[in-house]
Amino acid sequence: MPASAQRKLLSSCCLSEKGHHISVPSPHSSHKGQRSKRTQPSDPGAVEELPRQGSQKHEGPEFSFDLLPEARAIRVSVPPGHEVSVRLCHQWALECEDLSSPFDVQKIVSWGHTADLPYEFLLPCLCIEASYLQEDTVRRKKCPFQSWPEAYGSDFWKSVHFTDHSQHSQMVMALTLRCPLKLEASLCQRQGWHTLCEDLPNATAQESDGWYILEKVDLHPQLCFKFSFRNSSHVECPHQTAPSWNVSMDTQAQQLILHFFTRTHATFSAAWSPPGLGQDSWAPPVYSISQTQGSSPVTLDLIIPFLQPGGCVLVWRSDVRFAWKHLLCPDVSHRRLGLLVLALLALTTLLGIVLVLTCRRLLSGIVTRPGRARPVLLLHAADSEAQQRLVGALAELLRIALGGGRDVIVDLWEGTRVARVGPLPWLWAARARVVRERGTVLLLWSRAGPRTAPLRTLLHAAPRPLLLLAYFSRLCVKGDIPPSLRALPRYRLLRDLPRLLRALDAGPSIEATGWGRLSPAPCLRGRLELCRRLELEAAKLAH
Repeated sequence: MPASAQRKLLSSCCLSEKGHHISVPSPHSSHKGQRSKRTQPSDPGAVEELPRQGSQKHEGPEFSFDLLPEARAIRVSVPPGHEVSVRLCHQWALECEDLSSPFDVQKIVSWGHTADLPYEFLLPCLCIEASYLQEDTVRRKKCPFQSWPEAYGSDFWKSVHFTDHSQHSQMVMALTLRCPLKLEASLCQRQGWHTLCEDLPNATAQESDGWYILEKVDLHPQLCFKFSFRNSSHVECPHQTAPSWNVSMDTQAQQLILHFFTRTHATFSAAWSPPGLGQDSWAPPVYSISQTQGSSPVTLDLIIPFLQPGGCVLVWRSDVRFAWKHLLCPDVSHRRLGLLVLALLALTTLLGIVLVLTCRRLLSGIVTRPGRARPVLLLHAADSEAQQRLVGALAELLRIALGGGRDVIVDLWEGTRVARVGPLPWLWAARARVVRERGTVLLLWSRAGPRTAPLRTLLHAAPRPLLLLAYFSRLCVKGDIPPSLRALPRYRLLRDLPRLLRALDAGPSIEATGWGRLSPAPCLRGRLELCRRLELEAAKLAH
């Protein structure tokens, strides 16, 4: 649409169906290669050269038309008389503007023949204009579609060009129209991609020169503009598909943990929505958490207590006026049975657990084969050379610190066998040996975690009493550990190395001397310094 047309978005007038006198300007003022047809009041003196046929003297040539919806065209016919030039145009305040190419055509029609004028969209401002072939003649124009319901349907909304200028907390949509109509716009919210967009109260957008603006809005793909005109409406959602925040949830004990991930400064609130109050209603109290520092994406955890079974929690951004509200319904149906079973078994199993742990320590020396100490299987997901060197240094430190001939099994030390039998058979054979000899599986975790399917399968299959988890503080934080592994005993290296050695059943000499006398030993001191240096190198490469 030309810029002049865009500046007339707020113009309003009745589309004229009467004849107008057309003044043909010079070629340098033409529009899109066609002559501009600016309407002026009819001048009887300007049509003295035309044939005089009753009312045609002041109203231009007579013509009739038929709408051909299947062909998307208008068929024009004329009564006996002179040849007539016909075209389609869009009526604005003072001009009937040409259609865009290739629909900006003019055709000549004579009596006994018809002319089909194609149109792109059936719009209320679509007009048919006819004139004789002579210059400076009176033109007749008909604009019959203003009262047609079909002119305000899908074609009308397809003809509108929407441009999204939303940013920060301001929702902005610019419209380019082909008809001088003023639309109404309000805010609506979807709960899913294929659900209805429900209107939000007191959320009417302000319009200025075709720009519709709403301030203090949570920019979200499911918070949309609803444009309306008469009995027709259209929903246009933000063109940016990625929301600035999202939320997930976990259940733990009698609490619900909401994990907010945000890329902007914001305040989030949550409240329980008991059944029967409605989808956007909640009951106090309201729990909130804010992100006010830094510019990088962060994750915030909001913990709220359970109120009653069967309720859902309503989550929204509360530092804006209009926010997308998300309803989360935790599945706690399994919790009742779990709590009942836990209550019944708590007293009866307490003594059994103590006995099992005692028997395991007393019988471990008998079950283990003579001359062989319990092995330690070190699993890792090192994906760089620096991390692999760090894993090797840790394995050597454990082997020396545990003493007593303890075997530390790590794939880096058995490369020939791994290459010969394959990684998966080697892994399961090592696991079988650890179970048979009552050893320990030590999982060295990093941000990446295990990437291979066999390693993830082994973690699920490994007996939990034999599974420990350790991590280097510069390569991993507690938040990087998945929830399914957080119940395992965790050791932060190298700070928790003494506790780790005690959990691995270090030899009597190590347990007797303690950490204070462990570090000065030359062999261990060198290994500790090597691990610290390799950890720093791996952390620099990782970041």
